Amino acid sequence: MVEMADIKNDLPDWPDDVIEQWLHYFAQDCGWPPPEPLGNHRWKGLLGGKPLSWWKKVSWKKEKIKCDLPSLTAKSRADVREIVAEMNTGKADENTKKRIARSWLYIKDNGVFPHGPVTMKKPDGISLIDGNHRMAVFEMVQSLTDAQFAQANLQRPSRDQEVWVGTHSGGEVPDG
Repeated sequence: MVEMADIKNDLPDWPDDVIEQWLHYFAQDCGWPPPEPLGNHRWKGLLGGKPLSWWKKVSWKKEKIKCDLPSLTAKSRADVREIVAEMNTGKADENTKKRIARSWLYIKDNGVFPHGPVTMKKPDGISLIDGNHRMAVFEMVQSLTDAQFAQANLQRPSRDQEVWVGTHSGGEVPDG
């Protein structure tokens, strides 16, 4: 079992929220630390092809950004659309359904993400490092009608939401 402290030892300046919702979750399956070089290890995809030594040069801050499909990178947009389509057609697996259900009521009732997605800004938009399922839920909530919001005595969430934005000290961005 990988503890938060194990990851914090390698990334002492990273916010606990970023580590907990992204790295700690996957470290339970993939182990910690990621191998260097990454080779074909699962961490390669999870870390955008960049080794832990690269990620140590990333700093994080919360920013309010516009959260809509056109603001996302092509890859993130496709990933979110795929999750929404799986949910809408009933083809989502149990893991996806569970992840969607976890965020649905929170976003609908509170108008914000339960945890700000982990992102990086790329030339073609916002890249979702962690938070594709939450962004899919956000899109599904946004697709509710005004009547549905009124019936639930709720308001449509603002498109401007707080997310974690990572910035590499060299201005570089991960792959994918």
